[in-house]
Amino acid sequence: MWKISFILFLLILSTGCSVIRSGRNRNYGISKEIISDKLFENIIKQNITLNNFFIQKSEIEISSQEGTQKVLGSVKFETPGKYLISIKSITGIEIARIFIYEDTIRINDRINRKQYSGSNQYLKSKYGITTSVLPVLFGDYITDNLYDSKAICTEDKLDNITIIDGIKIKYIIDCKKGKIISAVSGKRVNEEKIEIQYGSFFRNGNGYIPGEIEINDFQKKIKIYIKIKRIEYGWSGKIEFIQGNKDELIQLL
Repeated sequence: MWKISFILFLLILSTGCSVIRSGRNRNYGISKEIISDKLFENIIKQNITLNNFFIQKSEIEISSQEGTQKVLGSVKFETPGKYLISIKSITGIEIARIFIYEDTIRINDRINRKQYSGSNQYLKSKYGITTSVLPVLFGDYITDNLYDSKAICTEDKLDNITIIDGIKIKYIIDCKKGKIISAVSGKRVNEEKIEIQYGSFFRNGNGYIPGEIEINDFQKKIKIYIKIKRIEYGWSGKIEFIQGNKDELIQLL
């Protein structure tokens, strides 16, 4: 079960190096126009990670060659970039707790009483990913460089290329909705190993969030389906990561 939880965590982080597509409810007209800075301003204003939120319950189904397992998940987010992810069994027993903040990554294996500790450098050297891409999982637009104010919107879609921690990402934006509907890493353009499909979008606070997320890792033959059941936007709590006193500490090097 720990292996499944760790795979889920890595696939979530892999969003910045993957393919993300809108799965349902596409409604594109036929238009072609020059897009002003206001579109990008609107996109950024809709980023869900501008405020605290708490995904209280999500149902997760993980399918692999070893079989299918179902777990429950929750995500607490505190600005500017603190996450606490909890994975539980269907009966409510916590399997793993994952804490992410700045350059710190801690994974608490609640079943085997082990705590794994690592950093962004570990993830980048081992998997070619960083924690800074996490907001993309929720459909947020993040960039390390300026956008092109003279970009052209064709068929109500706009292509935009950006760089995040040295990772090249090509966004596709829904011009009507003002939201990211797909993102492709430059390293994966010709080798689509991971695909994430978004569906059942709903509005929360000042932006949209997908109610359903399907992650496909074609190389490892793993599929993860996530259905968000409850979310509190503008959550007022604080994130605390409690380390077990008797947990074995293992450094991820």
